[in-house]
Amino acid sequence: MTLQDAGIPGAVSIWADPLHDGPVPGGLSDNELLDLRVRHHAGFEPVDPANDMREWRAVLERHHAYDEVVLWFEHDLFDQLNLIHLLAWMHEHLPAATNVSLICIGSFPGRPRFMGLGELSAPELASLLPLRQRVTDAQIELAFRAWHAFREPTPEPLDALRQSDTTALPFLSAALTRFLQEYPWTGDGLSRTERRLLTLARREPIRLIDAFPRMHAGETAYYVTDTSLAELADTLSRTSPPLLIRSGDEGGLRKLVSLTPDGSAVLSGQKDRVSLCGIDRWFGGVHLRGRGDNWRWDDRRQQITRPPNVRQLVERKTPS
Repeated sequence: MTLQDAGIPGAVSIWADPLHDGPVPGGLSDNELLDLRVRHHAGFEPVDPANDMREWRAVLERHHAYDEVVLWFEHDLFDQLNLIHLLAWMHEHLPAATNVSLICIGSFPGRPRFMGLGELSAPELASLLPLRQRVTDAQIELAFRAWHAFREPTPEPLDALRQSDTTALPFLSAALTRFLQEYPWTGDGLSRTERRLLTLARREPIRLIDAFPRMHAGETAYYVTDTSLAELADTLSRTSPPLLIRSGDEGGLRKLVSLTPDGSAVLSGQKDRVSLCGIDRWFGGVHLRGRGDNWRWDDRRQQITRPPNVRQLVERKTPS
């Protein structure tokens, strides 16, 4: 509610879907995609109308009711994916003459480790309003291409786009790179976030609430939420075989997590997470499933790759 406290005129609306989580396939109409996202988030249960994504769209579609739309976004992955989605959606659904301005920052004076607009005070937020700039055709065109590349069934288009000229949206390339780092890595099959959590649990059991702030060490574009961290720990404890053990009577982030022997073997590179446990995860429009060959992030080459036969490579390096 800081925007209201800042005295910034106008009504506040939300466009905030964690698009880096769950299916976002291409080939669907906006209504079909919306239904899919609602089911993903709600587990096929009715969604609270106050948070219904249809209302986000309805507010913008009432374009005769407002003079200007001011978009407030950050540099991180969550916001950059929502920004390209929103700009692409507005391009297709609103008149070209709609007055749309953008505030999108990755730093703020006096905050050396700026993580987002939510940490700013009301006066600090108010100081950003005069700095807003009209959304350009170049920004809309890039957002449109990026949104469609994000929804492709293979990651090559997105990998190519983030290495192209993305200066119109200066934080997009770094955010997309961080997104691709959530793919299984060559070498151990872990995502960057999975590896971080297993590393924190390597020496001794750790409470998720204590691990949570340490998950952000070295991060500049992706800040895992408490809910996502709890879901990640749950996933790694339910793999077959499990890589983590959760213990304790308390729920949520109060749970203790510790590394299993298989988790230790994966973390040390002796075993491959995907070949050992399998994977069933969406990355935008890409669905990775099974224990066989899958798309990987090659951190040495800083690009997406697909090893010819992951299973054989792992079997050669695993001690007998």
